[in-house]
Amino acid sequence: MKTSSLIGHVVEVLDFVFDSRRPADAVVREFFRARHYLGSSDRRFIAERTFDVLRHHRLLTIRCRRALEVLPGAPVMPALPTVILVAAHEVTCAARDRKELESDIGPLWGASVPEADCALFIEALARAELPEEVRRDGMRLIAVRHSMPDFVVGEWLERFGVEETEALCAASNGNPPVAIRANTLRGGVEECREALVREGIAAVPGPLSPVGLVLPKRINAQGLHSFRQGLFEMQDEGSQVLSMLLEVRPGMTVIDACAGAGGKSLHMAAMMQNRGKIIALDVDAKKLENLVMRSRRAGVTIATAEVVPGDGVSPDVPPADAVLVDAPCSGVGTFRRNPGAKLLCTEEYSRSFSRRQSALLECYAPSVRIGGRLVYSTCTLVRRENQDVVGEFLSLHPDFSLVPAAEILPRQGVRCPGQGTYLELFPHRTGTDGYFAAVMVRS
Repeated sequence: MKTSSLIGHVVEVLDFVFDSRRPADAVVREFFRARHYLGSSDRRFIAERTFDVLRHHRLLTIRCRRALEVLPGAPVMPALPTVILVAAHEVTCAARDRKELESDIGPLWGASVPEADCALFIEALARAELPEEVRRDGMRLIAVRHSMPDFVVGEWLERFGVEETEALCAASNGNPPVAIRANTLRGGVEECREALVREGIAAVPGPLSPVGLVLPKRINAQGLHSFRQGLFEMQDEGSQVLSMLLEVRPGMTVIDACAGAGGKSLHMAAMMQNRGKIIALDVDAKKLENLVMRSRRAGVTIATAEVVPGDGVSPDVPPADAVLVDAPCSGVGTFRRNPGAKLLCTEEYSRSFSRRQSALLECYAPSVRIGGRLVYSTCTLVRRENQDVVGEFLSLHPDFSLVPAAEILPRQGVRCPGQGTYLELFPHRTGTDGYFAAVMVRS
């Protein structure tokens, strides 16, 4: 397909992402399902450009505004047309030849921005500098350069310093590795690896999880016989480690209070050797339908799914040996996987989650048996939603006490040095998505 047509598809799918506010990966999958004519290289181009524009959205927007300021006849644009952002990406991030870009993007440009000259805009983009007030402010400069929220970068600078904050921002904009979890209910890790090798995929053991494998590239899991057999599940290694913090055993009763599509429920079922009971709860019925389907493929029979009201709280759950509250959050730790989440992530947005997270802990704590375990986790990397939520909970519930994550991980065969009381996984250190977890025991 011609580059001009591919860029048109990028603009189209980005418009869907901006309009729907849904995760970009879900929008892209749906877009491709409706367009069977796209080949694998076309899909790769469209997906990579789409995610790149989202990753660098803040930087691209500022550069566009700077270029438009000096462009003769440029209209006032409260919202930038998507084609302008794509043009900025091609100049700023892809280093495209300007003449080629003008030819490729010209027809789309004429339809969206007829008042401004495309060639002059591209020239202005190449010369555009960041505003002086950004260049003078170290925190804002890092935030704009990596298209991160100011409040996130500000906190990271306080905690980690400039060098590590830069590394964390860069990793949060990178491409995540493709990780899977071998399903021990269907066979061993080596059996799974060998099955993948027979299908032409050179899987290698993951650096953290004893049941994790890392693949060299993205795969179409549905097309693999090993996946249809239930030998593995797509799951980030960090997510696998969260499940292991509960140290579940056969015969236990476990509540997965914010189960989503049930990846951790399935992992815990395998750890429990499919003996006991797992109650998976979520507000999204469609996600729980996926859990039911995935359970059949994985051979899991002990997990039941229950849709709960919009506040996320089940009105009637039995006493449990272990409760996982993998709470809804701002998703800062998953920016590299869902870069569109950056567009929503403000300080007030984060604050709204911390209130909800505290309410979920408050509601599910009574379900933990005496001696039982409560694990609170998020996929965000800001203290307001992590340490502060746990600290407030413990101050109100003296019958719960922290168990250091560093004590649990070696028992579970997890290779993750540098952990302390809390589990904190950072993309630039562990190669996983960003996760936080606190383990508490009821006495």
